Amino acid sequence: MPFLALCAGIIQVAFLIWAAQNFDRSVQVGVRTLFTGQFQLSSGGQTDAATLLTALRSRMCGPGSGNLVTVFDCSAVKIDVNTSGTFGASAPSTPVDPQTGTWNANFGTKYVCPKPGSIVVVTAAVKMPTLLGLLGANFRTFSDGSHLLMSTAVFRTEPYQTTGTTACAS
Repeated sequence: MPFLALCAGIIQVAFLIWAAQNFDRSVQVGVRTLFTGQFQLSSGGQTDAATLLTALRSRMCGPGSGNLVTVFDCSAVKIDVNTSGTFGASAPSTPVDPQTGTWNANFGTKYVCPKPGSIVVVTAAVKMPTLLGLLGANFRTFSDGSHLLMSTAVFRTEPYQTTGTTACAS
């Protein structure tokens, strides 16, 4: 019995590591379009944060990730996009309220359009079910027993061309 519990624990840890790498790769695909300015230019002056975050989630999980099978629920991914004045002052958003074990009320609602040369902090998070709760290993982040997969990217956008376009409508 202890051998089976150990095997199950190893499988759980391996699955969480694989899921985290899978999530990081998907976020990287979506964030690349922000980095180059492609997302801002294709948004056509849209200012509604919910619409923009949904479009970014689609880029993250859509055609650019076509070769990558996701092991998480793409429709449940929450994303925050913020800008910062310096790299030192940049900080990721906090997705989970540690007091309640639920999503932070403001997480997944913020989109600040990254202009050319801006320092950007993109934080993406999703709930991942914990399959096994063996050996007292506590993988739970949420009160329902789910684990948090979180990925953060901090970068300076390329100096993309905005002449005659409606990128980052003021």
